[in-house]
Amino acid sequence: MQLSSRRRRWKPQGSVLWGFVGFGDEIIAAGQAQHYYDTREERSVIVDLHGRPRWHPIWEGNPAIMRPTEKILPGDRRILNAPNARPYIVYPFTAESGWTFNQDFHCRDYVAKIHLTAPERSRGHYMRARYGPYVLIEPWSKHANLTWPLDHWQQLIDARPKITFVQHTHDQSPTLRGVHREPATFREACGLVASARCYIRGESGMCHAAAALAAQQIPIGGGCMDWDVMGGYPGQVGVGVTPPFCGRYLPCDHCRATMAAITVETVLAALDQMGVA
Repeated sequence: MQLSSRRRRWKPQGSVLWGFVGFGDEIIAAGQAQHYYDTREERSVIVDLHGRPRWHPIWEGNPAIMRPTEKILPGDRRILNAPNARPYIVYPFTAESGWTFNQDFHCRDYVAKIHLTAPERSRGHYMRARYGPYVLIEPWSKHANLTWPLDHWQQLIDARPKITFVQHTHDQSPTLRGVHREPATFREACGLVASARCYIRGESGMCHAAAALAAQQIPIGGGCMDWDVMGGYPGQVGVGVTPPFCGRYLPCDHCRATMAAITVETVLAALDQMGVA
């Protein structure tokens, strides 16, 4: 059995904070599988801490990943990437300490592929046909330490009236002036990303999705997530990344201050760098 992991298995104990489960984590896992698929023509099964094969909806249609329902042989490659076994985190950690990032793992070395259906891709095709070339944004983040102030977002939109801004939304998304709102699930939002001129948001799982879709993007980073570990994908122009990175999961004054300090002009300069006027 081949087990792809860069550290020992870890079982959380006591008050240790369990790892966050998100789409971004599963896209990183798909990137690991894609690496072996591209370099060794091997399919992989992604397993949890107990060695059990698992599956996630963002992997639908992905030939690099074996389903748990398939016949899995002892020699098939197993990738350990699951809640509480994420390759970019050094375990253990606590809510108070935050994450320490594994400097031996870089997400940019494992670029995933997301295999969208025709209806999912059609969301972006429709928006482009209706509004022309557009810049996609999402100001909301479930992670307070990766949230750029809403007034900065409004200033960004107001500063570029010739750009068509589209926001993929859900029931917690804030409202901005001068933006076309488009409700979307995660995979539908990926379809919007795939057709956008550029995608802008705070660092999140959708940034890993944008990399998997080979989309131009501007992640707004701040001082939380280690950019050298989590960023640097092709097509990314990261702004505001401010080391040292604290890795805090709980709301943090340091992160709030670093995100607030990222100017609108910095993001506008990144747009200019990408040729989006």
